[in-house]
Amino acid sequence: MSKARTLIQLSYSPWSERVRWALDHHGIAYDTVEHIPFLGELRLRRVVGNRATRATVPVLLDGDSVLTESWDIVRYADRIGSGSKLIPESQEQEVRAWTELADQASSQGRALVVYSLLASDAALDEGLPFPLPSWLHTAMRPVTRFGLRWFARKYGLTRAPAKEYEDRVRPALDRLREAVKKSPYVVGQFSYADIAMATLLQGVSPIGNGYIRLGPATRRAWTRPTLEADYADVLRWRDNLYLEHRGRAAKRP
Repeated sequence: MSKARTLIQLSYSPWSERVRWALDHHGIAYDTVEHIPFLGELRLRRVVGNRATRATVPVLLDGDSVLTESWDIVRYADRIGSGSKLIPESQEQEVRAWTELADQASSQGRALVVYSLLASDAALDEGLPFPLPSWLHTAMRPVTRFGLRWFARKYGLTRAPAKEYEDRVRPALDRLREAVKKSPYVVGQFSYADIAMATLLQGVSPIGNGYIRLGPATRRAWTRPTLEADYADVLRWRDNLYLEHRGRAAKRP
């Protein structure tokens, strides 16, 4: 692996988007390497070493430093980058609490997405890690399904009715709604709390392809129509936050 500053990511993952946003906010240059679940697991474990019992992305490599937690990557960006701090010292506990709320709710959304992808042949075809002729898609679907089921086991995901998962996400969305009624930002100024909660909404209604590219069937698998309708105001907040603090198009595909 190169000694250049490199982010190992899943481009569509809310956690990867969080750290890309933080690095871009601070004007920090980096290369990206796309992690492929299951196929890339051994390489990821070699990079992470004994730093974690479960190797996950995003991972930031900077020389000999290996940062394996999103929070630590954002703290690193705050330390070396330009721009306003995303984790202000005076509000660190509050930002951390919002981040943990987003983590918990996003974990519920992860299960919904995985099982929605498993149910969609078109999404499985869009999720192939390498371009293949369309006539090979049917033959590759069992392989893709195996990879998704492996991913579900890795994260301890279990199948349950969609409504059950959605009901577990609603308290976080309700708290976000109340917070942004008082201010455009959940802690009163733009911070990592906003980024964490905005990316949580990727599992409700994905942000546009100018920021995170998804195929049509994959986008449908990520979308929860009931939550999308019930939290349209919160989604507008997310879209405005992206325009204000992420730009009209992401810097990276």
